[in-house]
Amino acid sequence: MLRFEGICKSYGPRPVLQGLSAEFGAGAWALRGPNGVGKSTLLKVLAGAVEPDAGAVWIDEVPLHTDPTAAKARLAYAPDECPVYPFMTGRELLAFVAWAKRCDLSAEVLDIVDGFGLTRHLDTRCGAMSLGTQKKLMLAAGWIGDPAVLLCDEPSNGLDAQARLVLIDLLREKSLQATVLVSTHDQTFAQALGATVLDFADLHECLPTVRD
Repeated sequence: MLRFEGICKSYGPRPVLQGLSAEFGAGAWALRGPNGVGKSTLLKVLAGAVEPDAGAVWIDEVPLHTDPTAAKARLAYAPDECPVYPFMTGRELLAFVAWAKRCDLSAEVLDIVDGFGLTRHLDTRCGAMSLGTQKKLMLAAGWIGDPAVLLCDEPSNGLDAQARLVLIDLLREKSLQATVLVSTHDQTFAQALGATVLDFADLHECLPTVRD
């Protein structure tokens, strides 16, 4: 469901990603590695939020580089730092994501919103929400459009204990039929998720194809 080949990215003279290639089917996968090694940059490239210097990405067999609209409709990306619009309410943000993916807000997504305890915050402006509430809102938005690929950067950061349990259950269920790729330093979270843990350094060594 997720494939990338020869991904390279540099910031000025500093190379961050050097020829990374891998393929992931349905399941949960956790990238681990020290801060600054390139995990967040890789997820941004895979999500189409950052343009690579070289290489290509396929989302559910759709090439991101030639058909970004169709590819992005099949993926969801929850960054560690939430790029929310401060004057948009939670309800408006969810509606905006649904509009961008050309779909409706499903009953499943509304149940996830409720499970995170977000219903009472939906008419609050994002700028007035706590960082934890913003994080839960962005995670809930990840289920909009029933994506084939879900990318999460440090998803357990800033979550209270109850929200963490809710997220683990959601990701475990999602991974039964989709590719869930998370970047995390939280090994307890990765284990609870049942994720296959991959060292980011192995990707630099051209990790062999990974399949479900």
